[in-house]
Amino acid sequence: MATLSRLRFKQLALVASLIETRNLHNSARDLNLSQPGATKLLKEVERTLGVDLFHRTGKGMEPTTFGVAVARHARTILSETARLKSQVDAMMRGDLGTVRLGAIMEAVPDVLTRVFSTVMAEGAGPLVNLTVSTSDHLIAAMNEGQLDLALGRPVEHLDMGNIRFEPLWLEELSIVAAAHHPLISQNDLSLDTLQRFEWILQPRPSPMRTSIELAFARAGLPLPVNRLETASMLMTTVMISRSDLLAVLPRSVAKFYIETGLIAEVAVQLDGFIGRYGLLLPNKDEPDPAIEALVRQIQLAAASGPS
Repeated sequence: MATLSRLRFKQLALVASLIETRNLHNSARDLNLSQPGATKLLKEVERTLGVDLFHRTGKGMEPTTFGVAVARHARTILSETARLKSQVDAMMRGDLGTVRLGAIMEAVPDVLTRVFSTVMAEGAGPLVNLTVSTSDHLIAAMNEGQLDLALGRPVEHLDMGNIRFEPLWLEELSIVAAAHHPLISQNDLSLDTLQRFEWILQPRPSPMRTSIELAFARAGLPLPVNRLETASMLMTTVMISRSDLLAVLPRSVAKFYIETGLIAEVAVQLDGFIGRYGLLLPNKDEPDPAIEALVRQIQLAAASGPS
């Protein structure tokens, strides 16, 4: 504790900046410091912690393993401090503050739409700042202190030590195509028939990519030809609606776009799921009341089943 008490916010900001810029001059400029002043700050924090955080190389400032770890914690401290200031300002104005929520796309058309409809109908509550991304990006953002909670899936290779997972929903998959696709009017279909068409696939190692690979492998078939990989479900939907391409979407997302008339479901059932998604919550002893209220709304929406 005595060591930590000697660290200053400016030092933490410098370390957090250097991990991004890898350039002392640029970080000094960004923080309104002189380069000698930035050099002094870096030496002070390294002396305080007793380790080297960066090495000077021909390519710039390369972080050591200590530097990477310290920068991650520095970003969290700075983010939480900024959030504290924002929350105090909001309370002084009589507001309820801001909750930073992350979500995978599957949660948006059904669960989150119902949650936000309820919250807005009540006419009270915090401002919710929503970020939609993939689970790996959401977990990384939570570890960096950039999100308060998220709806997503655990990712094995990422640090989940400070995050707990509460499963909520098991998501099925749908094979989809343009509403005018020749396969839509056919019922006696198999993966062998679908294998002859070109597909849009999600990048590895996404759960949807893994599911489709397993489905074709179980059928003894090679993976379909694909020349486009994207995690963007909007891009996927637009592309297949204007072509003869095929793709796989979470059923909740597919249902939304099918109702618009852009796409239709191909009559081939996939014998797999992409696992449960649920709440990703920080391991905190005293959760924020505004976050707890939003969590309860999400739990209620998930418990009531699909709309």
